[in-house]
Amino acid sequence: MAAGLGLWSRAWLTRLEAMHALEWGNYVAAMPLIRAATDYQAGALYVLRDGAREWNEWLQQGGLAPAPDAQASEIRLHAFRAGEVLIAHETLGPIYRASTDLSLSHFGSTLLLAGSESDPGRVLMTFGDRDFHFGLAELVSGWLLLLGAAQLEAAVEFAGVFNIPNQAVVEAFCAEVRVAALESARCRIEVIERDGEKRYLLHNWRRTPGGATKRILL
Repeated sequence: MAAGLGLWSRAWLTRLEAMHALEWGNYVAAMPLIRAATDYQAGALYVLRDGAREWNEWLQQGGLAPAPDAQASEIRLHAFRAGEVLIAHETLGPIYRASTDLSLSHFGSTLLLAGSESDPGRVLMTFGDRDFHFGLAELVSGWLLLLGAAQLEAAVEFAGVFNIPNQAVVEAFCAEVRVAALESARCRIEVIERDGEKRYLLHNWRRTPGGATKRILL
């Protein structure tokens, strides 16, 4: 439980900060926060499915120990990633890959987040723009909803570890969340194949609630 809660806590706090970034129109900051939260959740799920074997081995091999020669307390970093979870998980994997690409310094993601009103005739780059953007708000909030549901579903999967008092209520809530987050009118991102290459297709992209929707191919 301790191993799972540590990463769960980091994921929850990171999602919370992503939500605050969304509230302030800071979608650029929200992207790496979502990427990190997804990574933490995948790690927590791996630890739980592994029965905390790697965590226990780390403890037994001196992961947490005194270091008298350095006059310090030692906490070994122990590089740990849950790549196989991110590859296979139907929620965590797609969000991680998309938020990673939108977090990196790619030209396309930079223009999407800092100059989305551009067209082939002119580049309209902004600087420090925190104006509300309906499409980005829907995309980010949808990801946060899905990540929250995935975390609760992981808790239900290991109800014996976390002592979930009423699984039916949690499962019903997660089902409602998924319906809301995947509603077809929301801005969402889809992976398609184009000329043998996997690309992202954004649906229902618009700056204001009443604006005309369009699609963007990344």
